[in-house]
Amino acid sequence: MVITFVVLSYGIAWAFWAPVWPDALQALKTWRTPTNYAGGSYAPLGMFAPAAAALIMRLFISKEGLRGSLGLVRPWRYYMLAIFGPIVLVSSTIGISDASGLSQFDPGTEKPFWYVFVLLLVIGTPISTVLALGEEYGWRGYLLPKLLPLGEVKASVIVALIWAPWHLPLLLVGLNYPGKNPLGVLFFMSVLGIGLSLLLTRLYVAAGSSVLMAAILHGSLNSFSDRLSDSAHLSGDPFVVSVGGMIGIGVIAVAVILVYLRRRAAGSDTPQPGTGGTVDSTARHQESPHDQAPPQL
Repeated sequence: MVITFVVLSYGIAWAFWAPVWPDALQALKTWRTPTNYAGGSYAPLGMFAPAAAALIMRLFISKEGLRGSLGLVRPWRYYMLAIFGPIVLVSSTIGISDASGLSQFDPGTEKPFWYVFVLLLVIGTPISTVLALGEEYGWRGYLLPKLLPLGEVKASVIVALIWAPWHLPLLLVGLNYPGKNPLGVLFFMSVLGIGLSLLLTRLYVAAGSSVLMAAILHGSLNSFSDRLSDSAHLSGDPFVVSVGGMIGIGVIAVAVILVYLRRRAAGSDTPQPGTGGTVDSTARHQESPHDQAPPQL
């Protein structure tokens, strides 16, 4: 089932991204990605490939059905964590990069910064969440539960090592790391993917197998990092100063350590019957009846 899902996810996405392959192959020949992203306006369509693959699997192959596969209704704190956690990560990365002198942050002068922040929060994040759901419904919603019996860390790493190279056609045409060596791009994307996968898995599990929480976290991160830490607003080497560079990965690593230390202190996770996911056993005992997550929708 895992192999079939992965083949479908890659096949559908890379078919949508077929127009970028000439530029991607050129990047491999020159060992340099374009300085300007050349993905085109059709590229976001491929982001829905994992969701499409998961739907095919659920309806026609593994036949789990769709019931309970989204995890819509959850306590408000999970929504707050999914929305504002990435903002802290992006802000910390920008702050460290700027304070170290390795980059200079320019928020732009066309609009006040508070206006840009609100715009990213109320418009950018919801739009990015829709795109992220196209990925997360597959990666965290279908693939992750199949691997969770291996443990959260192992499952997260395996998902990341499948997830990161999936982006390769777009990475080779300048997504995230413009003007860089393709091997370096794949390395940094893989390391970034492992860190993010661990955080996404932890939120997915803690929220009672909620794909929506993972999608919101993913969408918020994309919204704020794409706008505030891109090369137009944060100068410097993207392998160093960006969210996907050494500083950003370091910030994410600290977050991963803190989150998993808290998980270890709180207790182990136990399987959640009937969903293929897990739910925190300690949280289940500590929450009041009114604060517990209702059944999945």
